[in-house]
Amino acid sequence: MRFRLGKVDREILEKIVYTKLGFKRKDIVLGPAFGEDAGVARVGRKLIVASCDPITGASERIGWLSVHINANDVAVCGGRPSWFSPVILLSRNTSKEELKIIVNDIHDACMELGVGVLTGHTEVAPNVSNTIVCGFMMGPLISRKVIRSSGGRPGDLIIMSKTAGIEGTAILARDFREKLRGRLPFEVLEKAEKYYEKISVVDEALKLAKTNVVTAMHDPTEGGVLGGVYELAEASNTSFIIYEDRIPISEETRMICSTLGCDPLRLISSGVLLACISKKNIKRIERMGFKIIGELRERTSPSILVRTDKREEKITSPIVDELWRIYEES
Repeated sequence: MRFRLGKVDREILEKIVYTKLGFKRKDIVLGPAFGEDAGVARVGRKLIVASCDPITGASERIGWLSVHINANDVAVCGGRPSWFSPVILLSRNTSKEELKIIVNDIHDACMELGVGVLTGHTEVAPNVSNTIVCGFMMGPLISRKVIRSSGGRPGDLIIMSKTAGIEGTAILARDFREKLRGRLPFEVLEKAEKYYEKISVVDEALKLAKTNVVTAMHDPTEGGVLGGVYELAEASNTSFIIYEDRIPISEETRMICSTLGCDPLRLISSGVLLACISKKNIKRIERMGFKIIGELRERTSPSILVRTDKREEKITSPIVDELWRIYEES
């Protein structure tokens, strides 16, 4: 059996990975589980949220991305990102200037979030063809309770911030600029490349966490908004129904996806925040700028994406990110 690019399937995780989690410590409040963005440990009287993620699907701004992607995971759990540790694996062809760019981007992103670099590691690694940054972020819990991806309940509304495919739009605009140049206006590509600046969800996640009205939060990365909703529903042991015409998609994302033949709802979407709330809190959440895109349902109901043309698309398995498909085809 050969693995496909992207996240390992849930079945494999549960059979191989989640069965070997080391010593069962009582101070681990939240450990590895499908759909969960971070882990939580008790240290004295405090709860510390921790996350780790590599940057593998981008060739530029990887230092910047490594900080924000991991900070997002801590924030959606109710933690304030505070301490970052990067592992930088360089290829033999990496120049000093390229390393400087990565380190400067890590520094700038940390400064933006008020995060300090705690420790780290940098090496030229064998069998690495492109530089990889693996990040590890920690921070104290500031919400009243740990917010899990698994906390959603049937009947909860699914809400999102910003627009679908933010990170994927930036990556495609940069990595496929030669293919897109001449087919799209220069202004569109220039604006899309700046989508990296929208990657953080820390502010909206912590504001939402402090309201104490969310039942679940999730940071949709690989698989896009659709993949994120699927993971959230699976973690919560529910199904879902979401509506394509309710999901905000920017003009730049639409144009790039149309040109490359990809679905923006399946495009890596760091920068988007997904959350679940009870219906009684609709007005309060709408005032904060979130969009209602659907709701969770009983597990016995099928998970459905209602397309703009009213066609119902059943979602029965994890979503393969469009970014990986495009890379493979290229």
